[in-house]
Amino acid sequence: MSLQVGLVVGSLRRDSVSRRLAQALQPLAPAGLAFHELEIGALPLYNGDLEDAAPPAWVRLRGAVRESDALLFVVPEYNRSIPGAVKNAIDVASKPTGRNCWVGKPAFVMSQSTGPLGGLAGSFALKQALAGAGAVTLPHPEVYLGRVATLFDGDGRLVPDTQDFLRGALASFETWIHRFAPRASAS
Repeated sequence: MSLQVGLVVGSLRRDSVSRRLAQALQPLAPAGLAFHELEIGALPLYNGDLEDAAPPAWVRLRGAVRESDALLFVVPEYNRSIPGAVKNAIDVASKPTGRNCWVGKPAFVMSQSTGPLGGLAGSFALKQALAGAGAVTLPHPEVYLGRVATLFDGDGRLVPDTQDFLRGALASFETWIHRFAPRASAS
């Protein structure tokens, strides 16, 4: 049985680098991991006043997080932090009080930027938000992909060195999932 990994793509843009990276991950992942994207772009902003009749998009996201054995975030850095849609998704699935979907979920953060630091500040901001929500984020290896324009060849494929690095990082993530996900331990 494959482990179900909810994939959160931090950029809403259809042709974003985050989306291109996310789409390149499944072939690099261990055979036991199956990715499915969690849709965050249409989520209404979190507002506790809406809980009595929660928007359908909130209900879908909460269900998808609960059904995932683990979560993988592929995010760009926005203004030394994370995209607002990602933070909103964390807030939506952590509420209402007592029904937080993130608690105990193994998580992995991959950040990127056009500059040399690879989204380091954004990654830290996301890890802080995930810790506050109770997710258990893989501490190492850390994935900060800098100068993302250089990571793809002329045909749009990830360059071999990046493929090798991500293949190893995903293998470490699979080991992390087995430490924390109940279904992972049962298989």
